[in-house]
Amino acid sequence: MIFKRPVVHLKQWKKFSVDAGFTTRHFPLFLKKADDLSEISNQEKLKEARIGTHFVFLNQVHGENIAVLEDAAEATPGDAPAFRHFPETDSVITNLCRTTLLVLTADCLSIFFCAMKNKKVSWVGLTHAGWRGTRKKIAQKTFILLMQKARCPAKDIHIAFGPAIGAKHYEVGEEFQGYFPESVHRIKGKLFFDLAGENKKQLMEAGADPKNISDSKMDTFSGQGRFYSFRREKEAAGRIISFIRKY
Repeated sequence: MIFKRPVVHLKQWKKFSVDAGFTTRHFPLFLKKADDLSEISNQEKLKEARIGTHFVFLNQVHGENIAVLEDAAEATPGDAPAFRHFPETDSVITNLCRTTLLVLTADCLSIFFCAMKNKKVSWVGLTHAGWRGTRKKIAQKTFILLMQKARCPAKDIHIAFGPAIGAKHYEVGEEFQGYFPESVHRIKGKLFFDLAGENKKQLMEAGADPKNISDSKMDTFSGQGRFYSFRREKEAAGRIISFIRKY
C-alpha cells in the first residue's frame, strides 16, 4: 500500500521534471521542529533518503514571509551550502535546478507550486499554511509572486496539497467565523474549519484554475497513524517532511 512507503511522490508532476512529495511515519527521520535540520546527523539522514543533496528549509513562524532563491550563479549547486536556512519564513520559491525546498508539518497544510513557461517548468514553490498563515493569505501571496517571477499567466501554475488535518476534525473557536466565514461549519454545536478548502478558495480568488489544484484529501488526524498529527499526539508528534525540486 502507498502509506507503507516512507515517501509518497506526486507522480503526476514527474511529467514536469519535478520531484515532489512528502514523508509518512515510516520515514527513518523523526523531527519535532524545522530547526532540527540544523543538526548534521539529521541532514545526513535526509541526504540518504535520495530526495536531494542541496536543501532549503524554513523555521516556520506562521507568518507571511516568502523567500525567493534565484541566484543565477547557483543554477548548478556546485559549492553552494548543502543546507540553507531562511528564518522567520513560511514559504519559498525558486527557479534553481536540483535545489530541494522543504516544509515540515503535523496538521498544517503543505502546498506545492509548479509554474510553467513555454511548456517547461520555470519555478517551483512550497508553502507552510496553518490557520494563522492562511488568515494572512500566505498561499495566495506565494501564487501571485510566482506569476510575477515566472512571468506566466495564472492558468500555467499547478498546485497540489499535501496531508493536513481534515475539516471534520479541526475543531476551532467561535472567532473563526469572523476569520473564515465561508470555510467553517457547525456540527452538533461545535465549530470546524476547512483548512484546505479555505486555501483553495483564496488561490482561486487569485486566479488559479481549479482544474490545476490537486487536493490529496489525506487527513493527518484520522489517517490511521499514517501521518503525524499534533492535535492527536500533542508534544509527542513528529513532523511530515514535504519537498519539491526541479531537475
